[in-house]
Amino acid sequence: MKKIIIKFAIFIILFSGIGLYRLNELNKIPVSVENYSTYNLVEIYILGIVMSLLGYPLYPEVAIEHLSLMSQEKGERQSDFFMKSKVVQKAIKNYEKPTSLAWDNSAYMVGHPEARVALALNGATLFKDGQKISIKVPIKYPRNAIAPLLPGIKIQEGLFWVLQQKGWYHTGVMTWIYTLP
Repeated sequence: MKKIIIKFAIFIILFSGIGLYRLNELNKIPVSVENYSTYNLVEIYILGIVMSLLGYPLYPEVAIEHLSLMSQEKGERQSDFFMKSKVVQKAIKNYEKPTSLAWDNSAYMVGHPEARVALALNGATLFKDGQKISIKVPIKYPRNAIAPLLPGIKIQEGLFWVLQQKGWYHTGVMTWIYTLP
């Protein structure tokens, strides 16, 4: 049993090291569709799956949104994950018309109390119809944006934009719905 655990730990360390090295190399490539080989596109596709699976325990909605790029249909989802957000609460309280949701840059860092909601609802629009709250989130990546994953580890979101341009990812709008009590 001890040998299996050691072998697994070595595998994870090697896999992580190679993955971070390849991510660094991919981040260096200028973001333009013609700059990526099919091999690079497969690497980026797998990177998205791995990031979603590893990130799911902390940011399940972000993982769901990212994985939704792999299918045409985005659909609606019932959830109250955003109801503790100060930004969302303020938008609901002061609602007069559809409201764009925006957070300070510091809110996106791991550990910030708004991080989970800010990452999932970045660029979203809140709608309120009576007690029904709908938040429509555009599911797409920008061409040029750097996102911090962890301290010292960043990812060029344009890597995923390239997959959108090649038709490997399908953009759209996902709607999160909650009915107030």
